[in-house]
Amino acid sequence: MKALIHSADLKGMIPAIASKSFAHRLLIASALADQPTGVHCSLRSEDILATVRVLKALGAEIVDHSDRFDVTPITMSARGLQTNALLDCGESGTTARFILPIIAALGHEGALTGHGRLPQRPLSPLYEVLVDHGLKLSPQGTFPLTVKGQLVAGDYAIAGNVSSQFVGGLLFALSITEGCSTLTLTETIESAPYIRMTLDVLRLFGVDVTVSDDERVYRIVGQKTLKSPCTVTVEADWSNAAFWLAAGAIGTKPVTLLGITSQSSQGDRAVIEILSCLGAHIDQNPVARTITVSPAPLKGQVIDAAQIPDLVPILSIVAACADGTTTFVNAGRLRIKESDRLETTGDMLRALGVEVEVLPEGLVVYGRGQFTSATISGANDHRIVMSAAIAALRTKGDVTIEGAQAVRKSYPYFFEDFSCLGGQVTLEQDA
Repeated sequence: MKALIHSADLKGMIPAIASKSFAHRLLIASALADQPTGVHCSLRSEDILATVRVLKALGAEIVDHSDRFDVTPITMSARGLQTNALLDCGESGTTARFILPIIAALGHEGALTGHGRLPQRPLSPLYEVLVDHGLKLSPQGTFPLTVKGQLVAGDYAIAGNVSSQFVGGLLFALSITEGCSTLTLTETIESAPYIRMTLDVLRLFGVDVTVSDDERVYRIVGQKTLKSPCTVTVEADWSNAAFWLAAGAIGTKPVTLLGITSQSSQGDRAVIEILSCLGAHIDQNPVARTITVSPAPLKGQVIDAAQIPDLVPILSIVAACADGTTTFVNAGRLRIKESDRLETTGDMLRALGVEVEVLPEGLVVYGRGQFTSATISGANDHRIVMSAAIAALRTKGDVTIEGAQAVRKSYPYFFEDFSCLGGQVTLEQDA
């Protein structure tokens, strides 16, 4: 699909969508619980549906009511735990990385498969941790990836600087492995807020887990099933809210997000602080749960991306509108996302006429204020597509985005909301 954006002077109010990251975790916890759970969630993205598909393949019963998933856990479903299930994770890295150790903890054989760039995305060091603890896995890089054996309680260690999803998957797995376990994180800990998000969900489902002061050692009291709170609600998504907040910062009119609060464990809530440091005007109303961003003169900064890698593409657009230079550091993990996001972000900016340096673990963006009309490859990456769309606010002429269907991964009605805020976009299906 191709998106042709003719003009974009976005303004007004837009409801924040549900958090994909929280939805994954709440659905998984519900499938591993002791009784049914209603998961209130308004979003149906391809990644969320991948997790639903995998949990159903494992034996859970999940009924979709459009605004709520009713989840009957594996232990209560009529089918029970399915042995040798083929688990299609689509292109969802979160689904694959959480489910792999969970299969091991359930002790039944299974196989993961996936599409797009997922087979190339690394499973190390999670792969080696599972093998070292007695699991038998087919060679890394092959899909389907088969898993055999039984994960048992014990002492585990994994590097914390590759993916928080590896840590989250192990925390889930050890929570349903009877007995006490420890999980120690080595190296620098990156994307720590996503680990805290996993802990929030596990504690909501009755797991006894304690964390050392330096957040490196986790002590988990495993149990056969989690304890359902009966009903849960997926909170608003800061990662996708960032696109509209950025629009308020670089456009000519304010943009207001509805139903979102900074009282969240999501690390991407830092977008507010970063936009403020760049110079945008921020107005938060905790009672009404609204956040409004208004345009103001912007000035380049140094931005540490270690804990907020997903924000780099859209913040690079804001940076390109700022006076001076913005440097993104500690962003090396962007190379193993849906695309090599350092390279694809650089390609997007260059197409828009922006001078940019792509470093091994970062970006240097030289602000220019106005973009040139461009045709941009979406690189099969939802965050590149949405960032390119927001760039149209500062572009003379049209912006054409190829592969715009990538938004379905996290925000399937992004372009509808874009139009609701005043953007003029034409979507053309591929021949």
